[in-house]
Amino acid sequence: MKSPKPANFFVRFWQMVRHTPKILAAPTTPLYVKAALVLGLLYCLSPWDVIPEWVPVLGVMDDLALAALLVAWANRMALPEAPPEPSHDADDAPGR
Repeated sequence: MKSPKPANFFVRFWQMVRHTPKILAAPTTPLYVKAALVLGLLYCLSPWDVIPEWVPVLGVMDDLALAALLVAWANRMALPEAPPEPSHDADDAPGR
């Protein structure tokens, strides 16, 4: 069952941003996905662009659009589920 989507855009965006590093750190994430995310985010931070920052509006918008697309792409990836932790009930204690 899917979890309900937050009504607030900024809350949803923040959840997506927090999900991206988890995808990068997950051992099951394919190498090409990690490479695309890292290279794309480095491109956004680099001073060399297809459209330089000094071009009004478009200079910044190409970086923001690429970053948003990469974060949305990473958000579509599913993280591996953690195995359930063993319970430590008193009934299972040895010697009883």
